[in-house]
Amino acid sequence: MIRAFLSVLAGPGSLMLILKATVLLSLGPVLALALRRRSAAARHFAWQVTLACALALAALAPIAPRLAVEVPTAPFLAVLPIGRGATARESQTRTLPTESTSRERATWGSEESSTVEPSPAARAWTMFALLGALWLAGLVAVLLWGVLGHVGLWRLHRDAVPVDRNAWRLRFGVLPPRRGSAARARLGLSAAIGTPLTWGWLRPVILLPAAAEAWPIERRRAALLHEMAHVMRCDYVSQAVATLACAVYWFHPLAWWSAARLRSESEHACDDCVLAAGTPAPDYASSLLEVARGARAHRRAALAAVCMAHRSRLEGRLLAVLDRSRTRGGLPTRASIATLAVAAFLLVPFAGLEPCWIAAQAETVSEAEAVHSEPERSVSAMPGGRLELELETGGDVEIRAWDRRTVTVRSQLGGRDWPDTRVTVARAGNGVRVHSFQAHSSSSYSTSHRFVIRVPSRYDVRLRSSGGAVTIAGVEGSFHGSTGGGEMVLERASGEAELSTGGGDVVVSDSDLGGSVSTGGGVVRFSRVRGGLKGSSGSGPVIDSDRESGSMPDGATEDLSGVRVHGEGGRVDVPRGGQVGFLHIRKAGGDVNLEDAPQGAQITTGGGDIHVRRGTGMIDASTGGGDIEIGPITGSVSAGTGAGNIHVMPPSLDARVEVETAYTEGFQDAAKIVSAWSLDRDAVTPWDDHQGTPRRYVRAHGIAGNGHGLVRITTVNGDIELRRSGSHPKAR
Repeated sequence: MIRAFLSVLAGPGSLMLILKATVLLSLGPVLALALRRRSAAARHFAWQVTLACALALAALAPIAPRLAVEVPTAPFLAVLPIGRGATARESQTRTLPTESTSRERATWGSEESSTVEPSPAARAWTMFALLGALWLAGLVAVLLWGVLGHVGLWRLHRDAVPVDRNAWRLRFGVLPPRRGSAARARLGLSAAIGTPLTWGWLRPVILLPAAAEAWPIERRRAALLHEMAHVMRCDYVSQAVATLACAVYWFHPLAWWSAARLRSESEHACDDCVLAAGTPAPDYASSLLEVARGARAHRRAALAAVCMAHRSRLEGRLLAVLDRSRTRGGLPTRASIATLAVAAFLLVPFAGLEPCWIAAQAETVSEAEAVHSEPERSVSAMPGGRLELELETGGDVEIRAWDRRTVTVRSQLGGRDWPDTRVTVARAGNGVRVHSFQAHSSSSYSTSHRFVIRVPSRYDVRLRSSGGAVTIAGVEGSFHGSTGGGEMVLERASGEAELSTGGGDVVVSDSDLGGSVSTGGGVVRFSRVRGGLKGSSGSGPVIDSDRESGSMPDGATEDLSGVRVHGEGGRVDVPRGGQVGFLHIRKAGGDVNLEDAPQGAQITTGGGDIHVRRGTGMIDASTGGGDIEIGPITGSVSAGTGAGNIHVMPPSLDARVEVETAYTEGFQDAAKIVSAWSLDRDAVTPWDDHQGTPRRYVRAHGIAGNGHGLVRITTVNGDIELRRSGSHPKAR
């Protein structure tokens, strides 16, 4: 996942990410304008959702399911390398800098090796790598500024004079809250500041100027009420999200402007809270004016704390306080939850949106479909050499082994602009180099190529392709490189592999390989593979199996040739009567639906629902957040979810049962355990904060039947129900 994330931020996909972020950040002003007659709390929430979605976009971009949309190529878009190159046939609109005249004179079958200048594709990726380094430097600078701000605030709090909570009413006319995060707030007086400020979430800190001791009681009360409003509204968290968004998009002016508007609306919303507490508007306006006169905040407090008064924004706040026609009040909880749910529902497909540029010239379709086969070219080669593929034009690649000491290359060139394609096959050191490029400079080109290559049975491969499927069959060696997008197949291969594709399935079969293979989005499937090869996918599942319910580093995986995955993260079908062993299904995020696990399964996903329809043996299911439903199942079950419900449906239960759920303070109801079997229930624990958020645990255990198997279930903020096969869950 980290590799996919960096490929988005430091590669051509970064341009698409910036465009998507611009669209999201542009929604903030639109929403604020639409809510101009609503309360400041509503506008603050709109800015908060906008910045949170922009921040989440950067995290979702590498793992969200790809949603390709065909878009006709426009002249002003043709020069932007914003696609990730799904396949060689779809790739088809790319930018090419001018080629040197020496490349234009390149001929087939050259046996000379010479120094090659960096290719346009290499220069483009070098440019994106430099831009990625620049982005990382800006990110670190903003985050470091925020850290320094927190260090300064910690020093202020360390040197401040604490105010006992029992003295709040006498000295400030305010009763200390007894519930929520405000109940944990700590109040102090500092001589180093000139305006009230607050920061912190779990243990909020409120600092007032030491000069506040000389203020009238009405001004002290208004100042404390204002800062308490910030604490109760969790404005520190909102400002932290805004700071992170500014760090990620430090180069984007809309991010900084949105963060500034968020802070401004936060002050207006807290002013409304003070007025709602009974403070007369003229008196509060006078208090604001007096506090602003002596305002002297910490230098870095703007990124770390929430300050009461800024001279630059004072006029607008005074006018708002004195405006009797202004709408005040908070935002209904149900409305905010519904808005967040809709935003999350729309953000995932938006993050995966990927345009597929197509040529808008219908009259040239027949010419684009034409395929030109070049004569087969051969270069003598010794076993143990290396095949270097630098395919700037992209193209499907098929590499197969034979028993001859020769490398042969047959090129099938297609697409509208195939006549401008040049392919050179030349000796390079202890191997052979195949290079494809466009001879003439052009703003864009459309090609659809295929390269069929035969190599000695023991031969290394180095690959760099702008897009296209890759097949390696029967070869022993080391395989390194990447393709911009396309299916990747390795069969009857041995050695070491470090291969990646921007998008497409990865299928490895009948091989003995170490290393790793990865895809930005697609299924990774291992069948009869030894050697400890690892697989990863940005959005799809990684599937393999072994004979026992536990992987052995070099143990051969079972045959998965009959296993099918339908749709993006969809249903996993296992053939009936097949030799599929214990299944391993891993996914970075999203639902997993397994129809049958005849020998058991281990399923993990970063977040999403898990459904196992039928199974025998051990079922081990774990999700970062989502519901789990298993059954009917014969065997043992271990299930865990970060947040959600768990349903297990054995046809008959013969196992030890250990179940545990927990619920936090924000959960609407106490979590419960429902079982058709008699279980011993432990007493509900007191509030326990050893895992961060305080929670209470509900546990039960017992034996059903002879207790041969084991059912262990854990969840947080969800119910656990054990019911007999054929029964239905009760309405809740």
